[in-house]
Amino acid sequence: MELALKLASIFFTMILVDNYVLAKFLGICPFLGVSKKVETALGMGMAVTFVMGVASAVNWPINEFLNNHGLGFMQTVTFILVIASLVQFVEMFLQKMVPSLYEALGVYLPLITTNCAVLGVVLQNAQN
Repeated sequence: MELALKLASIFFTMILVDNYVLAKFLGICPFLGVSKKVETALGMGMAVTFVMGVASAVNWPINEFLNNHGLGFMQTVTFILVIASLVQFVEMFLQKMVPSLYEALGVYLPLITTNCAVLGVVLQNAQN
C-alpha cells in the first residue's frame, strides 16, 4: 500500500507540479494544436514523452564524449540531430502502425523537432 501511495504521488506530481509544459511554459504549440480530441492529445503526449526520454538517454553519452574531447561547442548540433532522428522514427512508426493518429496529428508531429520543450529537457539533463 505504501508503494502504491508513493507511485501515485510521483505520478500526480509529474503531471501537475513538475510537468515541463505547464511549469516551464515550453512547447505549448503542439500541445494546444492537438488538444481538441483526447485520443490525439494522448498520442502527441506519448510521442513527446518518448522523444524526450530517449533523446536524454542517447545524448548523455554523446555529451560526455564531446566534453572529454574538447568538442562541447557541438552539443546543441548533436542534440538537434538526435531529436530530429527520433521524431522521424516516431513519424514513420505512426504512419505505418497507427495511420489515423498520424493523420490526426498532421503538421504538429514534425513540430516536435523544433519543440523547445524537447530541447530544453535535453539541455537541462546535459547540464546536471
